[in-house]
Amino acid sequence: MQIKVQAFGNTQTNCYIASLEQGDFIVDPGVGACTWVLENAQKPLAICITHGHYDHIWDAHALKKALPHVPLYAPKEDVFMLTSDCFSLGLTPCLPEEICPVECQRAHTTFEVANVPVTYWHFPGHTPGCCMVEIADVFFSGDFIFHRSIGRYDFPYSNPVDMKDSLRRFENLKSPYDKPLYPGHGQPTSLQEEQPRMKAWIAHL
Repeated sequence: MQIKVQAFGNTQTNCYIASLEQGDFIVDPGVGACTWVLENAQKPLAICITHGHYDHIWDAHALKKALPHVPLYAPKEDVFMLTSDCFSLGLTPCLPEEICPVECQRAHTTFEVANVPVTYWHFPGHTPGCCMVEIADVFFSGDFIFHRSIGRYDFPYSNPVDMKDSLRRFENLKSPYDKPLYPGHGQPTSLQEEQPRMKAWIAHL
């Protein structure tokens, strides 16, 4: 897998293009990401949303307009953030029929796009639908896990109780080998680098 990343907007939110032989997966197209994506994704296969905050979805509508046949996947519990300007920020919403909602219920859901496995791991707390998206053994963690940090849980629709439970489940997530983890902000890390740090964050909550 080849991964291109560009940070967009005042929040410097990472938009990713994960390229495999089958084509390109676009993760979290934020403020102003559309042009960059269209210039760098040669064969778009899917748009994957980790969670519904504006800085991760702002250009989802524009991308769907430009790429109407490319499916847009988003956590079911956060779909309302894509289909409405719920924070009154001037977001152009997507139409409900443009979104493929992924239901995880605090577990995970796996499906295939062009024979590439895509798994949504549901870790609510930052938002109701907050997920890590695993594409071909690489995690895109959105605003759940960062390099040496975790996502905030004090926003509207956040829930610290859910976050604590999610951190415990992340800590216990089993993998036969370490996997790269690309967050919504900042630098990459890995699953096994961050798991040992969860006890301190859980105690803090």
